[in-house]
Amino acid sequence: MNRTTSRIFLGLLIAGAATLGTVSAQPLTTKAKGARKIVLSNAVGANQFLWNSDAPLEKIQGTAEGVTGTLTLDPKNPASLRGTISAKVATMKSGNDMRDEHLRGEAWLDAAKHPEITFVATSVSNVKTKGNTFTASVTGNFTMHGVTKTMTVPVTVQYLDASAKTRSRAPGDLVMITATFNVSLRDFNVAGSKGTVGSKVGEAIAISAKLFGSTAL
Repeated sequence: MNRTTSRIFLGLLIAGAATLGTVSAQPLTTKAKGARKIVLSNAVGANQFLWNSDAPLEKIQGTAEGVTGTLTLDPKNPASLRGTISAKVATMKSGNDMRDEHLRGEAWLDAAKHPEITFVATSVSNVKTKGNTFTASVTGNFTMHGVTKTMTVPVTVQYLDASAKTRSRAPGDLVMITATFNVSLRDFNVAGSKGTVGSKVGEAIAISAKLFGSTAL
């Protein structure tokens, strides 16, 4: 490769790198543009986390329904998604009152000292759009039991412009978000009663989030 060819090749690499740095996902096919504030609301749909513990001696399924949150999103730039989502530990239920009392107790999630589980979205990558829906990897700070860890969660987001049909449910543009991820109890210093984690309670808990919000609340 001669000197002239090298300069041309280097120039193409630099130009390509600059282009990659400015590439963004395709905008959603919505009327809305500009940053929109989205408030989670059960008027739009039942906000909840579904959780599943799969252990050799017992399989447990439960919910957490005390979910709140505020997000911002520019539908023309899906990677702009940011915000905070919280779930109240006191609302977690597994279908067994005694087990739920233990779950909220000091040996487990300790609801008295750490009443909420939160996720703060700080960046978005791997955005793929189709119509008014996009999938992405959302990275943020997940806090549980007083411990905060960086976590990346795959999400699907659907944005609906306000219409006569959507207004029958709630005012404003509506947003629906689903996400699935796993949480390691060890990572968040949740030890439980001796010998329980790994036998009756899974070492990692599978979580599915179903979230609904409006831009007019």
